[in-house]
Amino acid sequence: MNDIVFCSDNGQLMTTSLKVAEVFGKEHSKVVRDIENISCSDSFRVANFGDTPYVNPQNGQTYKMYSMTKDGFVFLVMGYRGAKAAQFKEAYIEAFNKMEKAIKEAPAFPSPIDVIGLKQLVETTQVMAAQISQMQVELNKQHTLLSEPKQIIPVQPLSVGFNTKEKRISPRQIPYFTVKKMATELGVTSKQLNAVLELEDIQRWNFPKQRWELNPVYRGYDLTYTVVYEPVDPDDEPREYMVWSSNGRKFIYDVLSERRRLQQQY
Repeated sequence: MNDIVFCSDNGQLMTTSLKVAEVFGKEHSKVVRDIENISCSDSFRVANFGDTPYVNPQNGQTYKMYSMTKDGFVFLVMGYRGAKAAQFKEAYIEAFNKMEKAIKEAPAFPSPIDVIGLKQLVETTQVMAAQISQMQVELNKQHTLLSEPKQIIPVQPLSVGFNTKEKRISPRQIPYFTVKKMATELGVTSKQLNAVLELEDIQRWNFPKQRWELNPVYRGYDLTYTVVYEPVDPDDEPREYMVWSSNGRKFIYDVLSERRRLQQQY
């Protein structure tokens, strides 16, 4: 854990995809895939991710690896959730704290390069502390909608015929509910409501498509639609978004109501 963060030759704080995979307990190839699928501008990718292949000492073969700055790291792990994600963030903060301690114990007359690196470490530690604090605020807000113990609230089959394919509609074809609209009704943000639905395993993020999708176990009950926006340019791909039917809206509200009831019990 002590070497998950390091200082590059130019004094920039860095980590690598290999270290992220090790701490998260993920396959390195999947972390590489997540980096390559990140939706960001070319300038951000060039500034914060670098293709740095490494040689495996066991077989002497060269493998793909990415180095990343603090900003690149934060951009990547914001999509990771769960216990492992929390452990990684704690380990990252611990690494910063140890580096900060090393700064305080450094010799009185460091070299110019050391001064640059040490200054950046202090500034980055402060930024990370603020970001973690903001994450905690978001989690506290989510706890008003969600509590343990966690259980899946079964969906009662509807009178309509069972159909595992999500209905595809065009904008304004029929009434539907967006997460933003329901979040406004609940007095929370879209980000918070999406996080709760993901924690409940009702919806999942599809990285290649860059969109939310309904957990397959809930398909067939007319909970959601796929809204399809046809492109103006015929060479472009249609844009697709998951929205909720009136049945889906009721289902979400029933889940949240049950969470509140359990919260009052415990």
